[in-house]
Amino acid sequence: SQARAYPNPVIPDAAYYPTFEYARTVLKKSGTRADQMPDWQSLGPKNIGGRTLAIAINPQNPRTLYAGSASGGLWRSFTAGEGAEAWHYLETDFPVLGVSTIAIDPADSNVIYIGTGEVYGYQNANGGRAVRTTRGSYGIGILKTTNGGTTWTKSLDWSLQQKRGVQKIAIAPQDPQQVYAATTEGTYQSTDAGMTWTLVHPVIMATDVVIHPQDPNIVFVACGNFGSAGNGIYRTRDAGAVWQKLTNGLPAQYSGKTDLEIFPGNPDVIYADIGDDFSGIGIFRSDDGGDSWRQISDTDIARYQGWYSHFVLVHPVDADFVIAGGIDIWRSTRAGSGGEFKRMSDWSAWYFGQVPIGGPEGAANYSHADHHDAIFHPTDPNTIYFATDGGVFRTQDGAKTFQGLNGGYASTQFYNGFSCAKKDSFLAMGGMQDNSTAIYTGSAAWTRVIGGDGSWTAIRPDNHQILFGSAQWLYLVKSTDGGFNWNAALQGIPSSERRNRAAFIAPYALAPSRPEVMYATTYRVYKSTNSAASWVPTPGSSVFDGNPILALAVAPNNSNTVYCATAPIFSSPQVYRTRDGGTTWKDITGNLPNRYPMDMAVAARDAATVYIVFGGFGSAHVFKSTDAGGTWQDIDNGLPDVPTSAIFADPEFPNQLYLGNDLGVFISLDGGASWQEWSAGLPPAIVTDLSISPSNRMLRVATHGLGVWERPLVPGSVTDAPDPGQPVAEFHLYQNYPNPFSVLRGKTMQNTVTIRYDLPQPGRVTLKLYNVLGSEVLTLFDGSLNTGRHQVQFVPGDLPPGVYFYRMQSGRYSEIRKMIIY
Repeated sequence: SQARAYPNPVIPDAAYYPTFEYARTVLKKSGTRADQMPDWQSLGPKNIGGRTLAIAINPQNPRTLYAGSASGGLWRSFTAGEGAEAWHYLETDFPVLGVSTIAIDPADSNVIYIGTGEVYGYQNANGGRAVRTTRGSYGIGILKTTNGGTTWTKSLDWSLQQKRGVQKIAIAPQDPQQVYAATTEGTYQSTDAGMTWTLVHPVIMATDVVIHPQDPNIVFVACGNFGSAGNGIYRTRDAGAVWQKLTNGLPAQYSGKTDLEIFPGNPDVIYADIGDDFSGIGIFRSDDGGDSWRQISDTDIARYQGWYSHFVLVHPVDADFVIAGGIDIWRSTRAGSGGEFKRMSDWSAWYFGQVPIGGPEGAANYSHADHHDAIFHPTDPNTIYFATDGGVFRTQDGAKTFQGLNGGYASTQFYNGFSCAKKDSFLAMGGMQDNSTAIYTGSAAWTRVIGGDGSWTAIRPDNHQILFGSAQWLYLVKSTDGGFNWNAALQGIPSSERRNRAAFIAPYALAPSRPEVMYATTYRVYKSTNSAASWVPTPGSSVFDGNPILALAVAPNNSNTVYCATAPIFSSPQVYRTRDGGTTWKDITGNLPNRYPMDMAVAARDAATVYIVFGGFGSAHVFKSTDAGGTWQDIDNGLPDVPTSAIFADPEFPNQLYLGNDLGVFISLDGGASWQEWSAGLPPAIVTDLSISPSNRMLRVATHGLGVWERPLVPGSVTDAPDPGQPVAEFHLYQNYPNPFSVLRGKTMQNTVTIRYDLPQPGRVTLKLYNVLGSEVLTLFDGSLNTGRHQVQFVPGDLPPGVYFYRMQSGRYSEIRKMIIY
């Protein structure tokens, strides 16, 4: 949140939703080369669920479940969460990210309300990508459907109040016209099924609301988090006209959140799970409708996340059978008489490696850590569903054993630092919020490794068996066997410095031109010249500002040229550059804005051309320098004013730029002079990284809530091609353009295919075309050439449609590219 609010204390009221409308109208263009590409397709992972805030069940058809993800929208299952394709994304036609609560009308399951926005502090920007404390996403209020999710309308319209969050919605069982919403702004009431809303209780940070099952005039609401004013439990007996704070037997003050539960068999029995910011206080029970309370457990179930993830749930027919969740799931069958709560799940019992899509994901006692919500099956009280930071889980034996239900639920939150193998399109990896690191090997079932909050990754371009991964605060590990075994790779980087001076998600990178050279960051830059066997601080980084480093980029063609930028934790952000491998660093901040620097990229063949993007609102977000940061040029040029997290320049057609922000993906075909929206097929998503799979020229987007997606890079044009007169430093075979190529059959005029290549030294060159069987089809060129950039053009003529490969060879150098003709 702070990365989006800074330098202001909170994100602006009205920015996110209007820019969504602007992007899909003004910037959604047709008829361009970019628009003609296939849509984005999901790569998964579909066997690892993402952070989930809410779970709901259709009371009339319990096989239908709804899940509210933390920043990946609303999902639905028609199979009770079972199977490899259990879940599908439910489109609302609104930019819905975090779905924090779901309420289904008990009398008509076609009527559903969802509350949006994950917010833990009142209009407050605590933390971000450099500091852990809170997490969240934009809200637009409450949406409602009356046809089971086919279409949605705004109910409580907060489209222009994006910093607000709706944390719980409750429908009165006896009167579905009466609906209450616990929100960051207080408690709202609707008496006309969501057509209009009234603030009936202004105490901020309302975290839960429950309605008496027999008398809709009696309502309880819990308020407070991060020490917000007025924290406590309140009751109304006259439908919100008058509220009373309940104090008898309850803590006088607490700083975390509270969850409430009413026993339907006897509504005088009420439970409250109360927490401080960084611990659980305990579970309290009232037997007289809230007049008095007693603490029945002081077990620290929430542990260090009293502000974040915990709940209490009472059995529908047994008031003493209570389930409580925090980091793990706990159970008591004698809660009313002080019976001890016993821990039933173990978050650490998950399986490493590749679990099958649809499970199992761990041992029988495994339910993913951080439980946000739970609900009983309407007819089978032994079956309970849980919303966790690892997706949806279930018990069918009263919380004795558990199963993951995440088949197809591609809702993981990736961070920056996603990497793709250079020569294997079926190898990529990235780190996920609270879900470790995952390796893509060509299927939707990814392989989970390492543990913790997955962070930056890297793959050696010259040896795909050598992989690097990390967890929070630069816990860097290395594998030399393709990811089966991992060892710490931190020699020379002090543990205390990592924990206290590095960003929560700390960047590191290897030098593509000399991959044994690596750079890693705390508040300074470390360097390794032996593939992370040991590290030393770069001498020149002593001039840095003391802030944790958040963005890092190494020039692809020069291992000594490195750029980095700091997060403004203690002072305004700074950008630095070295051209001598870190011996000296230069401050190149210049006229760049005072915002969080989120990502940097260096041109593939020009170490002096560098791009940087920024978070925040109210400033330009993307800048370019062609003189190694000596001067910066604003190339926003009509982009939406939203936080921007990723930038990528096509290595073969450098005028083609791709950008990721909080709305999706955008593309420029003219070096940033103009932009267009490029998110076709991708639901509303916060983009955290863009990465190329070079072997098949696929652009991959890592999102914070919808996993990873890919789309073919746009073919270049003649104007995008490299300058033939420019000196070259290495052999390189470019992708043909256009690609795919359409032959105008039956006409006298036919288009040509252009293939360009670089020669760093004179010599004989052969360029040949092959079919998929490996048979030679054409010799495109065979002769001697001088150093420089060259091209071959040919007319495919009568070549049948299909996939072809062209191979260039000069001396020991050989490279192959794929061409598609249709």
